[in-house]
Amino acid sequence: MSITLINSFVVPPEKEDEFLRTWRGTIAHFASAPGFIHARLHRNTGLNDTTFQYVNVALWEDVDSYRAVFRNFTPAGQRIPGVEPHAGLFEVLMEVEPSTVDS
Repeated sequence: MSITLINSFVVPPEKEDEFLRTWRGTIAHFASAPGFIHARLHRNTGLNDTTFQYVNVALWEDVDSYRAVFRNFTPAGQRIPGVEPHAGLFEVLMEVEPSTVDS
């Protein structure tokens, strides 16, 4: 069963360019790893809660593949002083599409 990484980042404004450059390097490393399916980096629009400036959502084939990618590798969010990553692994509990909603 696939798993979803949701990693929300607090990024100080003066660190945004460095964070984005470093994140690109991290995702290049992940993309070459067995079990990686895809990732999307989202930027907060400033509407409502602005606690997290960026959110990375990545899909992996399984937990073991995700854990293996960190052997001898430190991701972007942990390499930049002042950046705070808040990561969690999630599994799909429900999936809703217009055709699946009861009226």
